[in-house]
Amino acid sequence: MLPVPTYTLPDDNFAVVLNANAGRVTPRLAKSLGAVVPRDRLFFTESEAHAEEVFSHCIDRSFGTVFAGGGDGTIVGAINALETLRGEAPMPSVGVLRLGTGNALAHWLGSGRPVHDLRRWNSGQVHRSVSMHMCEAEGTFFPFAGIGVDAAVLNDYNEIKQRARGQWWEKFAKGLSGYLIAGYMKTVPNYLRRSRHNVRITNIGRPAFRIAPNGREVGKPIPTGGLIYEGPASTVCCASMPFYGYGMKMFPHATRRAGRFQLRLANMGALSMAWNLAKVWRGGTPPGIHDFYVDSAHVEFEDAMPYQLGGEAMGYRKEVTFSLASYPVTLLGQA
Repeated sequence: MLPVPTYTLPDDNFAVVLNANAGRVTPRLAKSLGAVVPRDRLFFTESEAHAEEVFSHCIDRSFGTVFAGGGDGTIVGAINALETLRGEAPMPSVGVLRLGTGNALAHWLGSGRPVHDLRRWNSGQVHRSVSMHMCEAEGTFFPFAGIGVDAAVLNDYNEIKQRARGQWWEKFAKGLSGYLIAGYMKTVPNYLRRSRHNVRITNIGRPAFRIAPNGREVGKPIPTGGLIYEGPASTVCCASMPFYGYGMKMFPHATRRAGRFQLRLANMGALSMAWNLAKVWRGGTPPGIHDFYVDSAHVEFEDAMPYQLGGEAMGYRKEVTFSLASYPVTLLGQA
């Protein structure tokens, strides 16, 4: 479910920014985009420093919309770069082009083939405009993040993908099949040999609420400073949108409570998580899953755990504070 959208008519005040090193940004795609997007508004970045220069140029030219192409990590990077560089200038709307692997944001917003979507923009067709309050941690905006097993799967996926380079099985180590291989053949066996780590989650925002499987609030509100949860957990994650990558509806209640995001923790063993994956994928809530509506929570594990933010590996954290961003970002999707 999307937040209540408004609708916008396209204009010529836009730019398209793509990572030239991304696997899906091919010469053929570049040629096709060049036939749709004016040359002075189509940018291919070659490094992080070059990307910062391009986004700064977009702010200087006061582009009202900046389309970014890539996976969720690329889109999150674009949003945060624009937010950092804009100063007192208005934040551009961000159009999401589907050019990554997981593509949670693109899936949620209804993005299709990039050239087709940009043709629709050029032809003046109405687009959906979603004003989205993202989550925030350590000064970074993001639509979803997790600390624990979900981040461990990402780390194992990256390792397997690296090992597969040049091997006959390289194509199987990428995308969804690569994540399933990593999860079932590496992460789950590793976690079978480990005990679950204890975590303490404290509400440091406005009153928080426990969520029933149907999305309704249950029990008494958890006051500021109150304990949301203390005990064993294999993962703690949060989001202000329903999906992880590949259409996995990990956060079915994320957009149902204004002014809150969904905080989810799993107190489940490795085999139980593997067994219940299909149910969770469809938005279900198997036993061992605990959900809360919060706007700021401090998460503290007893040991450092793998951490992912927007589908990008971010090392390890023992503690992190997840909060709802104080103001929204406008994302553009297909009407």
